[in-house]
Amino acid sequence: MVATRRRTELADVRSQGTARRKRRPHPPWGDILGGKPIERHYWHLNERLERRGDLVQQEQFLRMLRLKEHYQIPGGNYEYPIKGLASANWVPWYELALAIASEFDDSLKIVDAGPRGRTAPRWRGLEGRVLLLQVEATRRAFPHRSVRWCLRQIQKVNPAYGGPDRFDQLVVRYQEAKKYFGTTKRARNREDTS
Repeated sequence: MVATRRRTELADVRSQGTARRKRRPHPPWGDILGGKPIERHYWHLNERLERRGDLVQQEQFLRMLRLKEHYQIPGGNYEYPIKGLASANWVPWYELALAIASEFDDSLKIVDAGPRGRTAPRWRGLEGRVLLLQVEATRRAFPHRSVRWCLRQIQKVNPAYGGPDRFDQLVVRYQEAKKYFGTTKRARNREDTS
């Protein structure tokens, strides 16, 4: 009786894995395109900024060229056409290939940016790096001033960092960014090579 239960439990686990594979199939070319769709927007501080349409399409075109190289398809090394400037007889075929490929791989789709993420990961990314660079530049200009004074000056110049009531939060975010960029393996390697 115990063996029967174990077999059914194993069958349930296998069926869950099969269902998961049916829901999210991998593209036939693997993960060479990154797996994430191309976002039309990006976030900087609390502003949602739109990327230029031609740059988004250029990124999509470069991913298709990577796919062409994967399948070792010769010829057809064109630049992405600018409307009205070049003959583009191949564009309908490219768009057909793009539509078919995007059915298999989400990384060829262009989507709107999702909602703003959690606070801590933001400050470990570009926003934290920008804040650190701004503080370094201010400290070079005013070498005898404290970090808190520099942060207050940056906050006065850039209202996106919040008002005076959010100053303590900005100090904490600066410390998080400094701790993260000071202790990551990449940052240590960068210091060793310089």
